[in-house]
Amino acid sequence: MLTHDTRSFAAATTTVEGLVPQDFEMLGIRLVEWHYTAKDIIFAPGDLDDRLYFLLRGTVRLYKIYGDYKEATTALLNEGEIFGGLSLVESCLQDSFAEAVSDAQVTSIQKSTLAEIIKRHPEYAVKLFASFSERLRQSDEVIESLLHREVSTRLATLLLNLSDRFGEPSGVDTLLGVRLTHQDLANMIASTREAVSKVMSEFQRKDSIQVQNRKIVIRPKLAKTCLAADST
Repeated sequence: MLTHDTRSFAAATTTVEGLVPQDFEMLGIRLVEWHYTAKDIIFAPGDLDDRLYFLLRGTVRLYKIYGDYKEATTALLNEGEIFGGLSLVESCLQDSFAEAVSDAQVTSIQKSTLAEIIKRHPEYAVKLFASFSERLRQSDEVIESLLHREVSTRLATLLLNLSDRFGEPSGVDTLLGVRLTHQDLANMIASTREAVSKVMSEFQRKDSIQVQNRKIVIRPKLAKTCLAADST
C-alpha cells in the first residue's frame, strides 16, 4: 500500500521559505489588504476559490459544517500562514468557511496571477510547495488528534500541538497566545462542549493546565497524559 508522510516532506522544505507578500512586491505587484474583526467571515462554501490568502496578523480558523449544523474546525492559522484552496485552478469553489478568530489583517493574490508568475519565475513554485507542506503538516496534526478514542487524550494532543504553534514561553509553562473557548476546542476534536469542559476541569485539578485571563497555560504535566495514552 502506498503511504505518505507529510512531516518528512515538510522537513525537506524547511530550508526553503514559503511565499510571503514581499515576494510579489519585488515583482512590482502590490497586494490589497483587508481588515477583519473577530467572527467576520472571509469566505464561505460556494464562493469562488480564485485567490490565495496570506494572514498578516491575527488568527483565522477554517471550518466545515456537518450533521445537524455542527462545526468541525479543520485548521487554526497563525500570522504568516496561507489559506484558500491548495490548488491554482480557479474554476473550483470553496468548500469550507474561513473566519477571523481575532482582529485579523489579510491580503491575497489572484491565482491566475500567481500561475503566470510561476511560469516566469519557477523558483516561486518551490516557495509555494513549502507553504503548502506546512498546511499538510497541520492536517496531519488534526488527524493525529482524532485517532484516540478518549476525549482526554484527543484534547491533550490538540493542546500540545497548539502550544507548539501558538505558545509563548512562561517559565516552565507555555501560554497559548490565542483565546479559545471550550466550544472552539470541541470543534477541533469532534467532541461536545460539555465533554471538553469536564476534561478541562480535570486537567486543572491535576495541574496539567491553568487558565489566566481566559488564555490556557500548558503545564509540563500535560505531555505525560499523551505519553501515558500512547503506552497503553
